[in-house]
Amino acid sequence: MHPAFRIHVNQFEWESANTYPEALQKVVHWKMLVGGAPPAIQQTDVLMGVLDLEAGGYYPLHFHPAPEIYFILSGTAEWTVGDETFTAEPGMAIYHASNGPHRMVNRGTVPLKSIWFWWAPNGERSVLQVGVELLEDMPNSQSVDRQP
Repeated sequence: MHPAFRIHVNQFEWESANTYPEALQKVVHWKMLVGGAPPAIQQTDVLMGVLDLEAGGYYPLHFHPAPEIYFILSGTAEWTVGDETFTAEPGMAIYHASNGPHRMVNRGTVPLKSIWFWWAPNGERSVLQVGVELLEDMPNSQSVDRQP
């Protein structure tokens, strides 16, 4: 059987990291389409998928060794990269440098839908094997105040 060169997002179940706090697992979900377990497209230098952050969801400040790009498909979020906080909106691409702290807060009433992409800079594949390290706790409630 030939390795997959095309897949559909509907071939995957939503997942979250079992190492995340329960409240975080309830609001952030992804499907890894490239670089994950079959039926994902098998690649060793990149990971790519879709991510949803539920309405009112809070993805705490975190970092990881792999550089990352997000592309926002729908919804909005208050997004922090390093010391800068801005409103992420559809059509926006956002870059996170290797080990760069970032946070997403969905204050809206609909999920934030995005595409994310990690890669192995200079072929250093080990960065793709290291997960996310959270730098702060979840807020006291499972979600944050929403804006109309």
